Amino acid sequence: MDKVIVTALLVIAGVTAAALVTTTLTPIVGSSSRSIVESQKDLSVRISTDVEIVTVHSTNSTTVNAWVKNIGGANITQLSLSDIFIGSNDQTQFYVLSYDSTGNLADNNWSTAKTGPWTQGETVEISIKLNNASALIKPKIYFLRFATSNGIQSDYQFKFDQ
Repeated sequence: MDKVIVTALLVIAGVTAAALVTTTLTPIVGSSSRSIVESQKDLSVRISTDVEIVTVHSTNSTTVNAWVKNIGGANITQLSLSDIFIGSNDQTQFYVLSYDSTGNLADNNWSTAKTGPWTQGETVEISIKLNNASALIKPKIYFLRFATSNGIQSDYQFKFDQ
């Protein structure tokens, strides 16, 4: 009779331990799989995102226009979160430009008329305004770097000789 009671207690303890392990590990496995799915989704969007600066034109020493094309397989939804940099190849000038949502284009800012998602194959014109202290100097070679909010970037070299 003692063996039956001991066996019953061991079976109850084993079932309780198995239930406890299952209850503890199930949420951990679920949250881990959600994290993996989210990171794979983010990676998929990053892999399918690509841009190319088609051309850059400076009308004067403080005004630059750039045309950038979405050559990737994904739409870009947050164009305003992109980063734009202009610098000289001799590294004497470097400017970080901010997005100007007003459209009035303040100094050392950039804007675009594009609203909504930036679709595949679409070219967007970007207007850049520099202040007099950061004006382009001729004849110098400059680079313009455009970087999307998820880190995809494109560079373009242009010569200012207006």
